[in-house]
Amino acid sequence: MEKCASEKNLCQGAGMVAGKTGESGDICGRNLKKSTTMEIMTIESNAYRLLVEKIEKITAYVEESRNREETERKRKEEAESPAAKGRKADPKWMTHKEVCEMLDISHRTLQRYRQKHIIPYSMIGRQIRYPRQAVESLRERWMVETPAAKIDRMIAEHPLHNRKNGSYGKKGRDTGKNQ
Repeated sequence: MEKCASEKNLCQGAGMVAGKTGESGDICGRNLKKSTTMEIMTIESNAYRLLVEKIEKITAYVEESRNREETERKRKEEAESPAAKGRKADPKWMTHKEVCEMLDISHRTLQRYRQKHIIPYSMIGRQIRYPRQAVESLRERWMVETPAAKIDRMIAEHPLHNRKNGSYGKKGRDTGKNQ
């Protein structure tokens, strides 16, 4: 049986439209829906609850990680942006606090370094600033990382460490109690 031309075009048009939507055409004897097979699984309610709890923990971990990254990004942006007091942060100069943190020293030690001319500084009004390049070169020249094994050996060889019975600072006198 021969179909007429208009019916043929209608069938082809339906096939093209259905192809774009992901379905197959129903016009002209074609099936509109794709046949899909679905499996039905049953699990115990306890197992389902455990599964949901694990998914919630994963979600919380991902959100926490995203928040942590966002906080770090904001912190970096703030460090690069002008200071909160309206003055611009100068990458060439460091504050007292920044130097102490970078060198991992106390305020008093930094003051001692200034007095002994170990580290150069400039006073702007009442504020003391340190040249970043000088601080970094000081760190490279003077700061030495001590390996953990060397520290352990030094502790083991220390005279107070070798004393027995916790008699630190006491002379090893015989009191006469053990006679």
